[in-house]
Amino acid sequence: MSSDLEKPGVPEDRFITAFTESQSALRGFCAASIGNPEDSRDVFQKTCLVLWKKSGDWDPDTPFLKWAFAVARFEVLAYVRDRSRDRLVFDDDVVMAMAGTAERLATGQSKRVEALEHCLSKLKPEQREALAAHYVKGFKLQEIAQSQSRGLSAVKVMMMRLRQSLGKCIESKLATQS
Repeated sequence: MSSDLEKPGVPEDRFITAFTESQSALRGFCAASIGNPEDSRDVFQKTCLVLWKKSGDWDPDTPFLKWAFAVARFEVLAYVRDRSRDRLVFDDDVVMAMAGTAERLATGQSKRVEALEHCLSKLKPEQREALAAHYVKGFKLQEIAQSQSRGLSAVKVMMMRLRQSLGKCIESKLATQS
């Protein structure tokens, strides 16, 4: 008896992981290529559907994002072709130039995000909590100081040092990836 992952059309775990990790880069690619937020969401969703349907075509020994960008590029071009009567839509050449730039930016951004995640994992839990409280949840430094029973100046210094430390760590991580 075979498992669900062996059935045709059901992606393997490696595909699902790569697909999930690349979503923000693909979303950014579509947004940069299309411009209009609503239309770029539609193109992104169509791209995701095509990637899912073609999951069996992806060779896990090749970079997923490169393959996914190629699929997204075709979806962007299909959108442009379908909207060619609208004078506000760019020519294919312009779209391809923008798509190339968007791909480079999205790839670079995903490397920075990976480096940030790596660097955050090196921090102490209370340091990560303080950063998340301020930058994710939007707490003011005064509120963080009160919750940690610390002075405002101490929290300001801690946050400055954490930002500097993360910046150096990210740059170092990116330099070793090149």
